Amino acid sequence: MSGFVVEVEEAPGPGVEFERDLDFGVVGVRTRAGQAWLGFDRAALVDSDDGLGRRVGVVVALPASTFGGAHLRVELHGGWRVRERVTLVAGLPGAARPGLEVAAVVAGVGDDAVALDRVAAEREARAARVRFRERRGRERIVGGRAWQPSVDEAAPETSIHSTPHSAAEYSLRRVPVRFVAGLRRLLEDDERILYWVERPPRAEVPLARRIRGGVDRRAAALVLTDRQLVWLVDHMQPDRYLSEWGVDAELIPVERVEDARAESRSDLVRLIVRTPAGARSFDLPAEFAEEVGVMCLLLGRFTPRGARGLPRRTHDPATTPFDRETAERFGALEAADSLLAAADREGPFLAFLFSPGRPGRAEGRALVLRHRTLELLDASGVALAVELASVASIGITLSSLVCRLSAGPGLSVVFPGGLIDRVAAFARTAREAMAAM
Repeated sequence: MSGFVVEVEEAPGPGVEFERDLDFGVVGVRTRAGQAWLGFDRAALVDSDDGLGRRVGVVVALPASTFGGAHLRVELHGGWRVRERVTLVAGLPGAARPGLEVAAVVAGVGDDAVALDRVAAEREARAARVRFRERRGRERIVGGRAWQPSVDEAAPETSIHSTPHSAAEYSLRRVPVRFVAGLRRLLEDDERILYWVERPPRAEVPLARRIRGGVDRRAAALVLTDRQLVWLVDHMQPDRYLSEWGVDAELIPVERVEDARAESRSDLVRLIVRTPAGARSFDLPAEFAEEVGVMCLLLGRFTPRGARGLPRRTHDPATTPFDRETAERFGALEAADSLLAAADREGPFLAFLFSPGRPGRAEGRALVLRHRTLELLDASGVALAVELASVASIGITLSSLVCRLSAGPGLSVVFPGGLIDRVAAFARTAREAMAAM
């Protein structure tokens, strides 16, 4: 849709004052007598920067005065520049061109103002929006995890008025520690959390459900970042000792999301996420239907339809060198080097993850991540190759009991617990390779 969006800051004429109500949305609550009105409300261009950190001022011609906070889609007709300050003139689409002489009085510009025509005004507005995006980009936290304080820093919520964290990051302290520990391993340093929903554990289950069995009483959390949707669920059912056995996680790159919708059942709401490789679903209690609806709206912004032609993030996954120390630690360096050489003979790869032999599995195996495939190697060669295009999500278990990585049909590899950080790093690279498809 063409045009620019402005937010009314001052509506000096007579009209109705509105307030936001939780039940009914925007509601008129009182009349405003106003003052002598010249047919213009004062506004500001949304998401703009005049070069000094302020929004660009706009005077908007209207048939009736609106109210503070109203958002209007307008057309620009001109404006003025006074030294470094720009003020624009706008009107509603289809309305008569506003009188610039009266607009100059409302804007408070003097004889020293340089007039701008429509083309120049639109050029100034576009430049102001570019400056806004650049300023926001510079504010982005890239030197460490945006949501996790370092040892010598305060928690993000203590700096709520001075740091650019999202509301979801400020409230992350309410998520169980075991889930935060999983996020530490699965998120990149500069990855931003946009929204999350927690599923509490079920302490009691109806008798009929217990008889039928199959009741999942585990706690879970659904976390949306600017790069992926992460489903975290307790690895084990809760026991009388409230032991924490780590988490199972499922990762879906946002670039692979084609659609997201909520489906209500008798006692739960199901989030269904469709990808080119198939759909994945996640169940939460029915009382979280509103939160799941918000998650759907946010996921929808990453879909091709929701992006509406906005630039798409491009990925060039970096090659991760193999850490030979991990194989040497298990006395399996020779087997690891043999599999590494076999992987290298088949061409370049992004990451190599070795699982040493141990009781129950005599021979070592390795996962090899290439730009378009994920391969399982053993002493005989490629035991299984999975096209990344056919993978809907990456599964990973981060537990003191077991560490496992799975992707696509039939590919599931168990690793020693001591390699949990290496497995998580491999999963992050695999997610980035999937996003680049």
